[in-house]
Amino acid sequence: MFVYLDDVIKFVADYGPAAKAYLDMNYPWLAAAVLSAFTVANTVRIVAYIPQIIKATQDRNGASAISYATWGLFFLSHVTTIAYALVCAGDFVLAMIFLGNALACLAIVVATVFNRKRHAARGKASELIDFAHSG
Repeated sequence: MFVYLDDVIKFVADYGPAAKAYLDMNYPWLAAAVLSAFTVANTVRIVAYIPQIIKATQDRNGASAISYATWGLFFLSHVTTIAYALVCAGDFVLAMIFLGNALACLAIVVATVFNRKRHAARGKASELIDFAHSG
């Protein structure tokens, strides 16, 4: 059906507005419902980061199960969504929702950094105590 990537892009670009027009005409309430669900889900998601932040600060193994790459990518994804919301969509509310998500991801990364440094310092102190007692 599609020979070239350009054909795929054109198909998707042509289909999007047609699908939106169909949905707007036949289901006028749908856009408001989707926007409401999106707003609620992404606002509540900000609160859902709190247990992960707490784990990152309190884990006794230096938050070893938390991946910098994963949370850094989540952060970057939210930052690009903020840029998209402001530059392309002109949607300040969307930008603010994703700013909250980005700050929560950043808090997890920062908490992990501090926890790992504290864990490493404890490990070095323990090694010095063991060395002093063995000699």
